[in-house]
Amino acid sequence: MHNLQGDSKERLKEVDIVRGFAVLGICVVNIPEMLGNGVAFESEYTGSNALFRLLYDMFIQTKFYTLFAFLFGLSFYLFMRSAERRGFAAKKMMTRRLLLLLIVGIVHGVLIWFGDVLHVYAILGFILLLFYRRKEKTVLIWSLSLLVLSGLITVATTLLAILFVPDELSKPIFQTVPDLAQRIGFLLTYSTLNIFLKGPEIAGLFLLGLYAGKKGWFEGNGLSADRLKWMQWISLSLSILFFIPMVYYYVSGSIYNPNYVYHYTFLSGKSMAVFYFCTLMRLIRHPGEQRFKGLGAVGRMAFTNYLTQSVITMLILYVFLRQDGSWPLWICFIYSVLLFWLQAWWSRAWLRRYRMGPLEWAWRAGTYGYFPSLREKPAELKQAE
Repeated sequence: MHNLQGDSKERLKEVDIVRGFAVLGICVVNIPEMLGNGVAFESEYTGSNALFRLLYDMFIQTKFYTLFAFLFGLSFYLFMRSAERRGFAAKKMMTRRLLLLLIVGIVHGVLIWFGDVLHVYAILGFILLLFYRRKEKTVLIWSLSLLVLSGLITVATTLLAILFVPDELSKPIFQTVPDLAQRIGFLLTYSTLNIFLKGPEIAGLFLLGLYAGKKGWFEGNGLSADRLKWMQWISLSLSILFFIPMVYYYVSGSIYNPNYVYHYTFLSGKSMAVFYFCTLMRLIRHPGEQRFKGLGAVGRMAFTNYLTQSVITMLILYVFLRQDGSWPLWICFIYSVLLFWLQAWWSRAWLRRYRMGPLEWAWRAGTYGYFPSLREKPAELKQAE
């Protein structure tokens, strides 16, 4: 989804693997929303769905778009640097790239799935242009300030809703999977409002990724093993503290409403994202990246895989299921894992013959104004270069 690295000969394989892992999490989060039994459709869960909703909130919800947004900022830096080194007008190229992403996101959100995030990333991505040449310390200060602000906004709005308008927390956004008119209405209302409410958070994560690029976290000045280790355990400890009130709320009644613990879901989203990132980075370094070829392939084709997840799932919904909300959450989870496994297999097979995914190729062509080579070079020719 965020493969903006240009044509650098030496890909950052760690970035591809982490991005592929983020695509897996996004798939697990989005599938219930596509099939009509996510939080946009149900605010109160019972039985096995309540337990799975709790587990979703603890380990998946808000965790993976955090990684995605961080990687978007990192990839912005890698693209700009690559474009400048090759003599392109980097800001012009990035502006064109973001506008293309905006168009794709709007089309995706209107015609296929209401929960599109591409148009939000495209709009907020222009903020990065203001910080590309700023000092590392300045970028970090802005990033942390925006993330703290977003945390305060989320905690305050959740607590105020619990105190003053608790009935609103039990009202779903949709009764059934929305039709075209409802998707357009959602884009113009909820999505627009979310750009302002979620803007500080997403922009802060973008800037943190930009900071990581400037500091060379994935290159010569990568994060040390000791730093990854202590970040991993501190973030896990914080996450457990956030989990305690979530579990207490779950066991205190027969109905689980995720809106009542969303502030904890949000805060643990940041700490668990750090834990996932550090754990994966340590695993990539030992036993090695060879064990993560599937994740790496999905990460290289993240744009293609993100969109095909919704296309395939909505086709299944309309052609085979014919009834939204009919799958329990545990089946949605199994389906999402199987779909991701299929994408990992397909991505590896595709990349044996081609240099990039089909949508990545089209996006690059629109960005640079010419059609780049798609077919992978034969192995013997690459060795001769």
